[in-house]
Amino acid sequence: MASKKTDTIIVGAGISGLACAKQLQDSNKDFLLISEDIGGRILTSTDGNANYGAFFVCSDYHHILKYVKIKYEIRLRDFCFHENKSSYVLFAPGLIPYTFQFFKILKILYKFRKHFRKFRANSVNISQKKAIENDSFLYKLYMQNASDFVEENKLQTGTNKYLSKGLYSTTFSKIDEMNAFSYLQFLLPLITKIYTFTFLKEKMIEHFKDKIKIGTVSDINFSNEIYTVRCGKASFKSNNIVLATQINDSKKYANIKKINKPVSTNMLHIKGKPKKIISKKNYQVFSHPSNVQAIADLRDGTFLFYYKYKKPELDNYFSNPEIIAHHFWDPAGTINGHNLIEGNRENNMFLVGDYNVAGLEESFITGLFAANQIIKSE
Repeated sequence: MASKKTDTIIVGAGISGLACAKQLQDSNKDFLLISEDIGGRILTSTDGNANYGAFFVCSDYHHILKYVKIKYEIRLRDFCFHENKSSYVLFAPGLIPYTFQFFKILKILYKFRKHFRKFRANSVNISQKKAIENDSFLYKLYMQNASDFVEENKLQTGTNKYLSKGLYSTTFSKIDEMNAFSYLQFLLPLITKIYTFTFLKEKMIEHFKDKIKIGTVSDINFSNEIYTVRCGKASFKSNNIVLATQINDSKKYANIKKINKPVSTNMLHIKGKPKKIISKKNYQVFSHPSNVQAIADLRDGTFLFYYKYKKPELDNYFSNPEIIAHHFWDPAGTINGHNLIEGNRENNMFLVGDYNVAGLEESFITGLFAANQIIKSE
């Protein structure tokens, strides 16, 4: 069978691959998007009402907000913190001893957000790696251990009591595994509104449905300045290739030696009546070494239950629990470390996704960057 030729092949239809495709489509460029599914880690329940992957969007996600429907605002007062067998909320007398640290981290976060938003704007036209390296403040944070940053700024007690639990529930990581950049990035909800959402997949792909092929890529070969991509019995040729797959899948084709440490998590979608231990608030957060990481009330009689390894005793948290779905995210992300990977590879190859910085908006922007490089080169 003769190979079909296109200008660009995008492998993977998560948010970064879709962003790249949308940008190329808007510029009337020729491309083919090959993926096993549409949405990647924006996985939803069969009825489309629950997000199993990305759970929230921020109010300053200017690119991704065009393609989501906002549902509920997630507020700080909606959280309950769990430590051993005790639980407590944020706005309570117990917070008073940590007030100074709380205001100190807010001051740091406002400075970080200013740099972070500039980083986002720059990353549309230069790689994430270069955008971070060009900002000495962000680069220092990326290369610094979060635990060292916390100690340097005398934030240990407040981090242990409150912040570590919020970070554990969103990054599935301990503080001593993270870099300071990720530590601050995932605390931005303290100063930026966040919302649950529904991904408007059809709106995203409506103008390039005919350029999507559902299938599994088995091999990518580069020879004589042309890429050959095999998918089932078919093969496709292109001048450019965009790898929008998990970094573990992409690194062999992109000749990447070191990546940041991957983290994994299990997720259960559960129907049941919450017991008293989790009935106070909509969001339950835990901290290492707890096997349970987070529990989210979806406000429809169902819950998302995140845990590390061994399936928890659900009867401790629910009356008559019924498991609707289970998913093991492996990896759920690769944010722990100090390895900055260049997205603009050799030979018209581009790497997009969350391999340097996690987050829907950040992944979306890497797709825009790859598309803009392809458009600019023609």
